[in-house]
Amino acid sequence: MADSPPPPDRSTTDPAPKKKRGPNWLPREEEQLAISWINVSEQPEFANNQSGEAFFCKIESDFNTHSKVHFWDHAQIKTRWGVMNTATLKFLVIYNAIERNPPSGSSPDDWLQETMKNYQAQNKNVAFNCLSAWQKLRFAPKWRSDQRPDQPSTPLPNALPDPIKPDLSPSTGITPSARSATSIDRPIGGKAAKRRRIKGYKHDEAIAQANELTEIAQEHLGAFQKGNEILIAKNDIEREKLKIEEEKLVLEKEKVTIKKEFRRSETQMNDYKLLRESKDINNEDTKEVLMIMKQEIKSKWRSRA
Repeated sequence: MADSPPPPDRSTTDPAPKKKRGPNWLPREEEQLAISWINVSEQPEFANNQSGEAFFCKIESDFNTHSKVHFWDHAQIKTRWGVMNTATLKFLVIYNAIERNPPSGSSPDDWLQETMKNYQAQNKNVAFNCLSAWQKLRFAPKWRSDQRPDQPSTPLPNALPDPIKPDLSPSTGITPSARSATSIDRPIGGKAAKRRRIKGYKHDEAIAQANELTEIAQEHLGAFQKGNEILIAKNDIEREKLKIEEEKLVLEKEKVTIKKEFRRSETQMNDYKLLRESKDINNEDTKEVLMIMKQEIKSKWRSRA
């Protein structure tokens, strides 16, 4: 009996179904995510573990209770939070540098616009789009300029000793001293120490990058301020030049007026001299013309008095 052919491998014949892409996060959803993160991170049980699954499950519950636009599970929330966390911390480093050394005459609105511009320039022309979330996070302890970026939002809770019951039966084999010993912290292991060193290296690298961003922001601010000073000086020069041109125009008009007046006076004097030297000086018409000219000369000088 011939062997039957093996069944076709459906894993190669049937295409795998494509995963449907979820909706985009809205600004008000990012703002609510920031609020939920602050609320959960301030709870004592999550003070020293803000990256575990239980932490983000708690955020999922708080977020979906207050936001009804889209439902997001804890994995999606964790992914989005990673993007927001990095962006808002970078943005805050630039903003704090500007706030500590602001340009003369600038306002907080100007600082915000300059921070947006510098962030985009330093991130491959990608604009900062988490402004609503940053407005909620900027005053949280993790985002304050006077606290380390990796410091938890709330102080670590003090370990409380286990309660000791006085009526323990002898069969349990637990004495008060043994019970209290269980609450003593265990010494850190080699792997944990290595993780702590790696975390410290990453923190030092983040501080170095933050310092570099601060220097770049200060250089941009200095160039911006110097450009403003040059523009102000240029405008002052242009105003002075315009004022000089206006004065020159007034002088030219006065010069033309004086020339006209001089020619007119010269003509009148010549006419007056001609009449005085004429033989018919005693003629009535001549006398009348001379009187008219005298009156005109007197009127001209009286008007200037």
